[in-house]
Amino acid sequence: MTGGPGRAYAAYLFDFDGTLADTADVNQRAVQASLAAHGITVTLAWVEAEPAFTAARLRRRLTLPPVDLPEDTFAEAARAYWFANTDRIRPIAAAANAAREAAERAAIAVVSANYADIVRHGLRVVGLDDLSWIVVGRQDTPRTKPYPDGYLHAADLLGTDPDNCLAHEDTDEGITAARAAGMDVVDVRRRPWR
Repeated sequence: MTGGPGRAYAAYLFDFDGTLADTADVNQRAVQASLAAHGITVTLAWVEAEPAFTAARLRRRLTLPPVDLPEDTFAEAARAYWFANTDRIRPIAAAANAAREAAERAAIAVVSANYADIVRHGLRVVGLDDLSWIVVGRQDTPRTKPYPDGYLHAADLLGTDPDNCLAHEDTDEGITAARAAGMDVVDVRRRPWR
């Protein structure tokens, strides 16, 4: 975080996966299930070793041509698994508390490299859907993290200058994106978040 202690921001932005909710298990199993639906068998340990949640990244890792793992059918199978297994999502209590406190005094948003409908459903699962979220997902901008597009779009939707926003992130890509947008950042990996 680069803002001073106790600074009040006009908006508080949160990543979803790994920041507001522990979705690692369901996300990794969704990748494994989608690969299996395409005739590709990998262990969960293989998925956990280097998470790659897009068909393009997985194709590079598996040295496959696009025809063997198309983005649309990969995403469709992964989404189907995810929605059928939301019982694997775990709330992160400290994140819920931080989001509720932030919502009492400022605008809040979720900026995710995941799809917005998945994020909204996830917010329901972890009991945060009663807050007035702006949700920016991967379909809302041409580029996802580590690019700043999602954070800039969220600030625009909130009517707030990026330098008056505090982002909460749990990945290097997310931190890079928020900083490139001109926001202060809390790296939740470096705080007693869980």
